[in-house]
Amino acid sequence: MTTTDSRQDTTANARRHSPERDAPLDATFDALSNRQCRDLLRHLVESDDDAFLVADLATQLTDETDSETAETRMLARLHHTHLPKLADAGLVSYDPDRGLVQYRPESRFEAMVPTIESFESADYPVSLDALLDLFADHRRRTAYVTLLGHDDLSLPDLADEVAVAEYGQPLPDIEPDDVLQVYLSLYHTHVPKLGAAGLVEYDQADDYVRLTDAGWTLESPFRSLCDPADD
Repeated sequence: MTTTDSRQDTTANARRHSPERDAPLDATFDALSNRQCRDLLRHLVESDDDAFLVADLATQLTDETDSETAETRMLARLHHTHLPKLADAGLVSYDPDRGLVQYRPESRFEAMVPTIESFESADYPVSLDALLDLFADHRRRTAYVTLLGHDDLSLPDLADEVAVAEYGQPLPDIEPDDVLQVYLSLYHTHVPKLGAAGLVEYDQADDYVRLTDAGWTLESPFRSLCDPADD
């Protein structure tokens, strides 16, 4: 049975999660974890033009003092990496055959800008790149939100709650093998990554996961980035 402390249990009324439902946010965090992608979006937002040629963007985003080789590399990064990621996240429309890019004003990026700018100007225990990369995975976000509601949990209890959140069903209705898969992914991947970033401590001997002070510090920007419309 999971345990709680005096902190408010925020998981009870949390929306249900699933890989399919959270995939757009996964893609958005993954794309925005790259500073060049964020700079590119800012450039598109601030421009009066409706559409852009990728070649022109490469020129505009390359410092005038850089060499022609730098511009060529920027063009390659835009074409092969940044623009496909931004398109997958629904932040831009990208036609690689025509080399044409259009910003999608209905995307969530502009709602996230105040939080992004505030985070970049503040002194947080992790960089914005690291934060976005860390939470570009729905299960890792769910585990973090669960710990925000409990502060510390045994790893089996954390796996139970993450499984309930993902499947949207009471624990007895979820296949034990599915819960085990959640547990193993937390044990091998997600908790170690949260730990390496300093957000949690994992006591392997007692099988307990605890949110650190740094983990609590990131609650406000994390929630704002996940649900920018609520700000």
